[in-house]
Amino acid sequence: MSPSFLDALGLAVSYAFMFGFIGAATLLMRREILRAAAARKVIHIGVAHWWLIAMALMNDPWVASAGPASFIIINALALRFRLLPAMDGGADRRNLGTVYFPVSLLVLVNLCWRGVMPPWVGGIAVLVLGWGDGLAALVGDGNGAPGVRIWGGRKSAAGTLLMFSASFAVTLIFTLIFNSRYGALVPAIGVSTIVATAATIVELFTPFGIDNITVPLAVAALYAGVFA
Repeated sequence: MSPSFLDALGLAVSYAFMFGFIGAATLLMRREILRAAAARKVIHIGVAHWWLIAMALMNDPWVASAGPASFIIINALALRFRLLPAMDGGADRRNLGTVYFPVSLLVLVNLCWRGVMPPWVGGIAVLVLGWGDGLAALVGDGNGAPGVRIWGGRKSAAGTLLMFSASFAVTLIFTLIFNSRYGALVPAIGVSTIVATAATIVELFTPFGIDNITVPLAVAALYAGVFA
């Protein structure tokens, strides 16, 4: 089946959204409203919401894959040549997190759009990564606490708590909206607690940037395998 008008519209909106968000963060960084590291995480949180655009507008898996696939290349070039300072500012070049994120999106798109799991389960996985990991890093970097070093990353108690809380909130919202099996409040709270705990543990013990792959794929596998 050929891509529809909505698919084409979704692709156009996707690129406008992504580059618009990156541009806004770059402007805020240049005006010194955001530090480089904060701008990077704001982009991390913001672009995770691309999944909602894909869910609303895209049906063709090839079209839905185009954005993540292109951003694997764009982000790799940006990191190598420092083309997008708001995305890689303050980051160690050995940390390929900005490349791993669209890799995860590409994998999840093909799992969801090809019928392995519902797209809304992918939405949980992506937004847990976006909000949980993004807020954890922002709070961990900004609260002045020394934290501890775990496999190449600094972890703080405040950041870990934010990772759990954001993961819980994302999972609860999606479960209540989309999951008829656990859609009542009490079972949804139970599901969300389990998923948030797993996501937090995976994020805590994943080495050096690879959590952009391990967290969303672990969340998607757990939710799809047990609760969907």
